[in-house]
Amino acid sequence: MVAPLHNANGHRRRQVVARVKAEEHDCALCDQHVDKTLNFIAGEHGKKCPSRDCIGCMPDPMRGEVDEDVPRSRGGSPYDRGNTHLMHRKCNQFKSDMTIAEAREKLHGAKTTTRTVTASPIW
Repeated sequence: MVAPLHNANGHRRRQVVARVKAEEHDCALCDQHVDKTLNFIAGEHGKKCPSRDCIGCMPDPMRGEVDEDVPRSRGGSPYDRGNTHLMHRKCNQFKSDMTIAEAREKLHGAKTTTRTVTASPIW
C-alpha cells in the first residue's frame, strides 16, 4: 500500500514541527502565548474513544500545533520552514484552509484596504 503524498516524508515533517515548536512561542493567528506542555484534557473522551479506561483522549483546544500559512490543499509545502507557524488548536481549526492573512481578516471582520495610486498630471 502506498502512503498518501502528505504523509510520504514523516521524518522531514517531524523535524520541521520540532524546529517550529523550538523557535516560536506565540500563536500566528491570535498572537497569544502557546503553552507547549498541553496535550489532552484529563477525563475527557472523544466520540470514537473505544475505551473509557483511558485517562483522556480529547485534545486541549489551547495546545500548540504547527500549521501551514498556505495550506496543503492550496499547494503549500508542509516541509518549508517559511510556510509553517505555531498556532493554538482552536485557531488552527478556525483557520481551516485559509491563509493566515485571510483568517486574520475574517477574525477581525475587516477587509484589507487596497491603496489606489493615481498618477500625477505631470506624468
